[in-house]
Amino acid sequence: MWKTSCLIPVPKKPHPSQLNDYRPVALTSHMMKTMERLLLNILRPQVRHALDPLQFAYQEKVGVEDAIIYLLHRTHSHLDKGKGAVRIMFFDFSSAFNTIQPARLRDKFVQMGVDTHLVSWITDYLTERPQFVRLKDCFSEQVVSSTGAPQRTVLSPVLFTLYTSDFRYNSESCHMQKFSDTAIVGCIRDGQEDEYRNLLDDFVQWCNLNMQLNITKTKEMVVDFRRTKPPMLPISIEGVNVEVVSTYKYLGVQLDNKLDWSANTEALYRKGQSRLYFLRRLRSFNVCSKLLWMFYQSVITSVLSYAVVCWGGSIKKRDAGRLEGW
Repeated sequence: MWKTSCLIPVPKKPHPSQLNDYRPVALTSHMMKTMERLLLNILRPQVRHALDPLQFAYQEKVGVEDAIIYLLHRTHSHLDKGKGAVRIMFFDFSSAFNTIQPARLRDKFVQMGVDTHLVSWITDYLTERPQFVRLKDCFSEQVVSSTGAPQRTVLSPVLFTLYTSDFRYNSESCHMQKFSDTAIVGCIRDGQEDEYRNLLDDFVQWCNLNMQLNITKTKEMVVDFRRTKPPMLPISIEGVNVEVVSTYKYLGVQLDNKLDWSANTEALYRKGQSRLYFLRRLRSFNVCSKLLWMFYQSVITSVLSYAVVCWGGSIKKRDAGRLEGW
């Protein structure tokens, strides 16, 4: 009963068409949630020294905006020197939580110096877990899983952070930052990109042992403000050339290779327009002005101001006028 979980398939996008379009959210008992919180209070002090300083997910007092600002800071700092381009590789994991290997996580905990009894409990927690799927009133047969960590539980985010903390990199030219998905930034000077390519190769090798890369969703964006842009050789992962894109949605904001936020402004404007339709519909039903204002603040303003500290001071005057018109 302690480890038994009910999996609820939650769609990742509006119109799912395959199994990978669903996220298996695990519902566990109240006793297990309470036990996880107690264990988490014991685990945190023992592993604080092993956390990756450039891991922005599942950490206290840091989050999405910190990750975006750090990425932009490193990019702009290099471009301001006018000596080269910036290549940003956005990696994507396939079912990240579901590919955690308990035995490998146990070995990593031992290297971190975690108490052996706590390591044994966590290993037992992740292995031989009974689980079943519930979809409305239908229930599947119960199966036992010994791979991965149940999603949306108390302990799993911390376990995932620690599982990926042993691969880190931060130099003057390249760095790796993590937020579930991983971005590797390489600042290329005078055509020298050996460090960037070596870092990519090392990370791919690490993933072959620890995680499962989704190469089709892995993209690269090149930021280069030089008048004469020398050709860059494509990046290949396991024989597949990584697609180079001009825009990429990173943690909810649209980054583009001009860093002018035009793509992000357009995305925000479209979201605001679609939500404004519902506001007009509510008004047609004679909903009171107080509720309309609450709807506007919670549904429309929250979208338009998402991560505003990252882009608010850098957008064009024309784009700012489009958003301020709301």
